[in-house]
Amino acid sequence: MRPLFTLLCLIPFLNSSAQIEFEHDGLVRTYFMDAPDPIPPGAPIVLVLHGYTSSAALIRTYSNWGDLAEEEGFVAVFPQGTQDDFGVNHWNANTNNSDTDDHSFLVALVQSLQAEYNLSPECTYSCGMSNGGYMSYSLACEHPDVFSAIGSVTGVMSSADEGCIPSEVVPVVHLHGTMDSTVPYEGSDINPLGGMDVPDVIEHWTGLMGTTTIEETPLPNQELIDLTSVDFIRYAGAPGGQEFHHYRVNGGGHAWFGAWGSQDVESTDVIWDFFSAQCAGGANAVASMHLPEPAIFQLSDGQLNVLEACSIRALNVLGQTAHSWPDFKAGDRINASEIKGHFLLQATTKNGRQQVMRIR
Repeated sequence: MRPLFTLLCLIPFLNSSAQIEFEHDGLVRTYFMDAPDPIPPGAPIVLVLHGYTSSAALIRTYSNWGDLAEEEGFVAVFPQGTQDDFGVNHWNANTNNSDTDDHSFLVALVQSLQAEYNLSPECTYSCGMSNGGYMSYSLACEHPDVFSAIGSVTGVMSSADEGCIPSEVVPVVHLHGTMDSTVPYEGSDINPLGGMDVPDVIEHWTGLMGTTTIEETPLPNQELIDLTSVDFIRYAGAPGGQEFHHYRVNGGGHAWFGAWGSQDVESTDVIWDFFSAQCAGGANAVASMHLPEPAIFQLSDGQLNVLEACSIRALNVLGQTAHSWPDFKAGDRINASEIKGHFLLQATTKNGRQQVMRIR
């Protein structure tokens, strides 16, 4: 359940499309900020960091963090990176392509906003796309006293951060496509930012946490046309309660999933669910957060495979039932050719749980 904040007092805030200036280390830096108006006292704050070559305005547009912040009662902040030695927008996550001190800038920014708007120091988070994910990992390495959890979409860790042993180990949620050609899942020498591959990142952080259990759950395949599927892999059982949640997007590329690329997982939603569970009660609360339900059926190798006893309806574009299969058992299959020409498949189990798959 997402946390609610008691409105003991209210701080007015007017959302604006204009960038806000923040002077740090002799530079005038900028950021966007989205929040409910007024801002609840003690609200969480989430940094959303753009990718290499990208911008704060762009990730603010496609990620939908701003709308979610207004709905859920937290503050979303979109800082702008500086140009690196090659004139490209970046975050210096110890990647040796500039001498910009982004660590101190981002720490100073969130601490300033905490003081100005009475935001929660215990519920301060960072996430990002690609190079923004690198930067979030770097903040977890160097400033776990400031950032209580981090998230990464398509970003790993720089080689310089590879051996980091932070003073505290924060929870991590990481989404990554197995066909990412920019930051390859298994690593590559052609990655311009260098760094570790995804399995090594997972091994590093779960080792620091001391996790003892692994659970893998396939998520419902909501879109057939994107040719992807998602496995949710939960690393848990750490003595301190920290967890590492990994969404492996099979066939996925370099994308903020849900905005483009795979539609089977919404990056912004799952990261916020992870952060808000942590905020509700510290690292131990992550274990009790709402986790994805297992799939009822999957599409694989031209077959629709039924994983749990259910009934299935095929709906047309008007929402009318075009065909139905009332009594499937686990292990039954439908040839994919039988469902062509329909718009939606809706499966319902005996206890009322549903899965919907779009066919386009």
